[in-house]
Amino acid sequence: MKVFNELSMESKRIYFFAFVLFIVVLVQFTFVREYINNNDFQQGIMTEAFGFIADIILFGIAITLYENFWKSKEQINRYLEELEDYRGWNEKEASYRVFGLIKRLHKLNKYDINLSTCYFENIVFYEDKFMGFNFSKMYFNKTVFNSCDISSSKFNEISCYKILDYRSFSNASFAIKFSHCNLYLSDFSNNKNLFLLIFNNESNLKGSNFNNSVLKYSTFDSVNLTNASFENAEFINCIFKDIDFEIIRFGEKVKFNDKCKFENCKNIPNGFRDLN
Repeated sequence: MKVFNELSMESKRIYFFAFVLFIVVLVQFTFVREYINNNDFQQGIMTEAFGFIADIILFGIAITLYENFWKSKEQINRYLEELEDYRGWNEKEASYRVFGLIKRLHKLNKYDINLSTCYFENIVFYEDKFMGFNFSKMYFNKTVFNSCDISSSKFNEISCYKILDYRSFSNASFAIKFSHCNLYLSDFSNNKNLFLLIFNNESNLKGSNFNNSVLKYSTFDSVNLTNASFENAEFINCIFKDIDFEIIRFGEKVKFNDKCKFENCKNIPNGFRDLN
């Protein structure tokens, strides 16, 4: 009994089905030999035996699917619990571990992950899915999102980590880059210190929310800002390239400092035109 308990679930299942099939075959041939001259009875035994075998196979398939489902759920819960251990650990090692957990969770079709207060450093995401993620209060350092789906995600109170002074602001190597990403309906609102955000390569920011945020040394280069909202936002030393301002919602209290640049932009409001 002790040896049997130490077997894996897969081994136990194999032994169980082998035993059942042995009993079915034994019963079948015992009755066939005993009633060899009774064709009707023999045919009935054969039919029942094959029917029973089919039931066992279907039952085994159902059990396997059920076990795989719960095994997947258990793995997801274990990875999410492990993720909790890395929150607030602002080191490169933690960054790589969180990155690995995200990849494993993606393989299990888990995409709605809360990454709040986690840390990314020297991480490049390529064609990954982050729909509905919570990146709030995260620290980013040299992080790149390339061709990723980040729609409907939250980026409230995020920070570009290890920017020590104003000389770091002009260093693009610290930037958080979004290249050719889908950021539809993503929320960047209520960020008072958004440093070095770079959106380029036709990233989709349609319907995104930057209300009440302060963006510093950030770039919007050839991106879709249709119905993006920047009400009560402030821009400091930001760059706009190939942007149509007619499709953006700014509101009356938006602010641009005199070092913001507008390159090949359309429909620049009168209040901003003098800054170019």
